[in-house]
Amino acid sequence: MIQSEPGGPRVLLACDHFIRYETGLAQGLRANGWEPILLGRDHDHAFGGEPGAMRGYVQQRLGVDQPFVFVEGRARNPVKWASALQARGQVRRLNPDVTHVQYCVGHDPRLTIAAGLRPGRFAVTLHDIDTHPGDARSSLHHGATVFGLMRAAGLVFVHADRLRDDVLGRGLTRAPVVVVPHGIDEAEPQPLPPAPSLLFFGRIVEYKGLSVLLDALARLWRRRPETTLTIAGEGQLPGHPGLRDERVRLLHRHIAEDELPALFAAASVVVLPYLEASQSGVGSLAKGHGRPLVASAVGGLPELVSDGSGLLVPPADADALADALDGLLGDRARLERMGNAGLRSLHERAGWPVVGALTVEAYARHLGVPEPRLAAARA
Repeated sequence: MIQSEPGGPRVLLACDHFIRYETGLAQGLRANGWEPILLGRDHDHAFGGEPGAMRGYVQQRLGVDQPFVFVEGRARNPVKWASALQARGQVRRLNPDVTHVQYCVGHDPRLTIAAGLRPGRFAVTLHDIDTHPGDARSSLHHGATVFGLMRAAGLVFVHADRLRDDVLGRGLTRAPVVVVPHGIDEAEPQPLPPAPSLLFFGRIVEYKGLSVLLDALARLWRRRPETTLTIAGEGQLPGHPGLRDERVRLLHRHIAEDELPALFAAASVVVLPYLEASQSGVGSLAKGHGRPLVASAVGGLPELVSDGSGLLVPPADADALADALDGLLGDRARLERMGNAGLRSLHERAGWPVVGALTVEAYARHLGVPEPRLAAARA
């Protein structure tokens, strides 16, 4: 990876709950000659609440010298609003050339103050237009957050053509909407396991379709009784009898970063039986580990597997999901081809240096800022 040179353009990356994505984006921008500055709330919600885990994660990926400006506490505490003004002063001193926020900053208005957002002068990445079924935030709050940021942004990033079409079709923004793939972290892929094994990974929420997968598994077991399923993540489990089967391994908790390699190494297929979706960070993570996907044909998921890294099935169709899994688990050569297709995307289409290059191009085209060493970054 090409490292940034001192004195390159600076970009302020602000988020609340998308720190893993923001850290990957920072790596990609560094690879294209930019100096990232991070801004966020000081909490460890995405890391199981382990104190200091978020800071440790950022330092591990970006180094101990990575500039990171924090807003302390919660917006509901009036005393903590002073933290936003302090953070704003730090951001001013760092003097970024570009401000780029994840749409979740709207959930805490102190972050928008600290970032110094000016209408038409910042970029926003939109991960989801609507609240998913089962998510905690109200659709009214989510809609107001998205609408406000989208109307004020000078540039909007999304991860799929389908999401761009939805944004434009609803008239959510007057800004250019640019499709940049969700970045893929580079892992160390392992050989496929000898026995058929499925993985359902990530937050367990209604729209993720875990019940559909368990229904499909009951059908699949009639043909492949040796198949196992690992369910790994936090959230609300469905009341499904399949969870009591000894072939289902349940890791109902936060999954630490150092557990991921073994978790994906043990899987033949990663399953995304979503009832709806904009995109999937879990799918991108699976591709980085060289694991094929079986996903529902919703939202941006067809584009996720358009590189040959997986199969699509109709949403909420347990029979179709069982048939797809049966055919795929019976063809090891096909599993390997799909896994290798995902790895090729890592290097050719969606690795963080590629995502960084596409992002820098959009900054230059739509926000009128420098585009340093882009040719070298592509070499």
